[in-house]
Amino acid sequence: MKYILGVVIALAIIIVAITIGANNDQIITFSYIIAKSDLRLSSLVAILFGFGLILGWIITGFFYIKLRFKNIALNHRVKRQAQQINELTLPKDE
Repeated sequence: MKYILGVVIALAIIIVAITIGANNDQIITFSYIIAKSDLRLSSLVAILFGFGLILGWIITGFFYIKLRFKNIALNHRVKRQAQQINELTLPKDE
């Protein structure tokens, strides 16, 4: 279900970006560190939107993986502590 919702949201964002970009046919000069280019404003909007989307997914993925590793470590810690508690509370055979 959450995958379908993610696809629908992604498609909606892409459609909005295309709609906004399609109405901007002006040629502008985009100057970046190394050189500069003459681009249509719609192309520039699409490129920057795509770059932002990819960068956002990379950053989100980094934090997601970091939390997953922390979750795995904490689950191991809880299991180890539960085992230690069981060893301390069980009566010993004498």
